[in-house]
Amino acid sequence: MQIYKSCLKNPLSKMRSFSVGGLKMNERLNAFIISWMLTPRGNNHSTLSEEDMVLMYCIMHKVKLNWIHIFKDHMQKSTKLSDYHYPYAILISKFLNYFEVDLEE
Repeated sequence: MQIYKSCLKNPLSKMRSFSVGGLKMNERLNAFIISWMLTPRGNNHSTLSEEDMVLMYCIMHKVKLNWIHIFKDHMQKSTKLSDYHYPYAILISKFLNYFEVDLEE
């Protein structure tokens, strides 16, 4: 909640959920990059999860992140939850081709 309040235009306003509506411009852009590109979901990109808020805080304060773990966790969620998308298929296939991984069965 402290992370969210620090990003708001008016930190004294009442909040019911983590919404991008009251965020400052830079924070709003970071939120949309997170929810649309880095860890995309199927719906409601204007409501942020607690994980999104932590990622946004880390990006804004230049905290080092283990992006491999974040992407791996998102990929695992995408196999179990229909709301999550799997946007890394082309990137992973390029890595597999580069490292000459045998994909034939």
